[in-house]
Amino acid sequence: MATQRKRAVSYCRVSTDKQEQDGESLDYQEEKGRQYAELHDIEVVLILREAKSGFIHYSLREKLTVARQFIRDGLADMIIVFDLRRFSRNFVHSAMIFEEIESRGGEIVSVSENIDNSLTGRLIRSILAWSAESEREKIVEYANRRWQTRVEVGLPVGTGRSPYGWNWKDKEKTGYVINLEQAAVRMSIFHMYVELDMSLRAITHKLTEDRILTPTYANKFREQPPEDTEVPIEHCLWRFTTVRELLQDLENIGILVVCKQKQTIGPDGRRKTEVHPNRREVPGGIPAIIDPVIYERAQEKLKTNKVDKSHLPLNKEDYLLRGHIYCATCGCSMKPRTQKKGRLTQKGTDKSYPFYRCTNMQNRYGACPSSTNIRTSPLDEIVWQGCCGLFKRIAVLQTALEQELQAAISALLEDTTGHEQIQKIEATIALAEHEREKYAQGSYMHNLISQDITKQEAELTRYKEEMGSGNIEKVIGTYQQRIMDFLNFLNVMRGRYEHATFQEKRNALEVLGVRVVVHVVAHEPIEAHGVSSDTLDIGNEQEWFSAKEAARLLGVSAKTIHFYRRNGVITAYKYEPFLLVHRDELLKLRNKGFLQRNTEEIVRSRVEISYSPHLAGLGNNLTTVPVSLHTRKYMNVSACCTPCTLYSFSVRKLNRWSLSRQTTSASRSKLPVQMIR
Repeated sequence: MATQRKRAVSYCRVSTDKQEQDGESLDYQEEKGRQYAELHDIEVVLILREAKSGFIHYSLREKLTVARQFIRDGLADMIIVFDLRRFSRNFVHSAMIFEEIESRGGEIVSVSENIDNSLTGRLIRSILAWSAESEREKIVEYANRRWQTRVEVGLPVGTGRSPYGWNWKDKEKTGYVINLEQAAVRMSIFHMYVELDMSLRAITHKLTEDRILTPTYANKFREQPPEDTEVPIEHCLWRFTTVRELLQDLENIGILVVCKQKQTIGPDGRRKTEVHPNRREVPGGIPAIIDPVIYERAQEKLKTNKVDKSHLPLNKEDYLLRGHIYCATCGCSMKPRTQKKGRLTQKGTDKSYPFYRCTNMQNRYGACPSSTNIRTSPLDEIVWQGCCGLFKRIAVLQTALEQELQAAISALLEDTTGHEQIQKIEATIALAEHEREKYAQGSYMHNLISQDITKQEAELTRYKEEMGSGNIEKVIGTYQQRIMDFLNFLNVMRGRYEHATFQEKRNALEVLGVRVVVHVVAHEPIEAHGVSSDTLDIGNEQEWFSAKEAARLLGVSAKTIHFYRRNGVITAYKYEPFLLVHRDELLKLRNKGFLQRNTEEIVRSRVEISYSPHLAGLGNNLTTVPVSLHTRKYMNVSACCTPCTLYSFSVRKLNRWSLSRQTTSASRSKLPVQMIR
């Protein structure tokens, strides 16, 4: 009776997708497994190929799970691998896999390692599993050693390609030089986003239409760029996420970020990206391409990009204050809306009008109780005239800024907080060194305290550098440049604000940091009467007019005529069988006028306008100089006040040299606003 051939599953694994695409490692493993099976007369019932890290938990690797299931179901008698590391690079996981397979009567065959199932063979197998885990740790250590050494000596990491917009300075990757063609693309992206107010998707469409290679393909064709006629559309499909990342890069302003992120493999087998613990910012580590002022404006726009660029109105130029107007009751932003009337005036124009409305209406329990709304006219013009007042008063503004800035710098130089913090850290280090002497060198506590001392010494070095006179001079120079750029902008706008385009007005609102807060209508509104521009000549030929005819002549709705009849304003009328109004009543209404609800005086009583120019520094230091000029407030202002007396300017003092802060991200947050009357 012939013996039954053994059945086997051939399992092949590599760590990365690139190795799988190349096919060399997997094909080699598969071929060796086939040769072994033919040599020992084994039937291969299934070949499994997988590209996943051996450090991932074995239960999360689909192909290995299938192989184990074949053993459990009795469909195979053994699993053939090229070496035992194909199962796992974790010692405990390998032991669990071996135990599971052998408990089901299966065998494990390693082609390159002749190991039997004896007690000695199992010991050798365990040693090899431990060796596989140890080898992985050495691979990780070796991979990190090179970039860590480069970072310590102040060089770029140099483990990948150069950022989009720059090339490596030399083969040793010791620095960067600007790639003029790619730098022009970066500059055009900032121009489209900041100056032209284009959305991220509109920018991607423009780049794709112009056949601009994406960063991935630009790096691929760096040595031999293709001709414009040869560039396929597939190589130019930009994504809005790519544009957003290019706008956010600190490299734009010359700050090289070392060790930005790192990828980790979670217990579920998925790769995750997180902030690298050794992340560092190196000012001047890479040539700057973008003006810091333009970069800061882009960051401010990105903070509200999702809200401002979604559900855009059909006619954007009807809403000058979009993104700058807020509800005073709930603090939420107010969005553009259009009141649809569905009819035309006598002149053929649409009676629909644009207005702003509070957006806090999603949940009735937390909705804005006021449902604040206000028309765009004349509010937009009032705000723009306020900005024009700043352009006219630039001389007064410049003097106030310079005086207050000098006072703030003096306060910074006299501040002793930094020296006190340095003394505190030095005392902490001395105490830790004294405590470390109590433990033997190489012990757990000795090593733990040594790590803390190393961290404290690094902090001490950084603080001493920041307290140096050279760094303070650099900070002061940066802030003075910010103010000069702001004043230059005002000088440019002063000569053309009367003829500014819609986009120039929007840019001015962003630079000035305009914020408009709208209050609800007062309980006793200001009464103002007037007639519509659509009013027609009544004439003497006709004595009685229907409600529609009267409304057409007075430029109002027919409902208004019926309303005035009900409340007794119209007394000369009759029904035959519909309402007829006498000509004298129409003349009386035209002379008196109708109650106006959106006059300039009423709007001024409802709004509060503030200005907060973005002059914050963008350095690696721990300080910031929020300079804010404030405010023009129309609420409760007497009629005798002139616009000139409503302005007051202030430069907030430099923040304390706060050495306790751990990051500089807070220094780039939106500047706070204070009310100065």
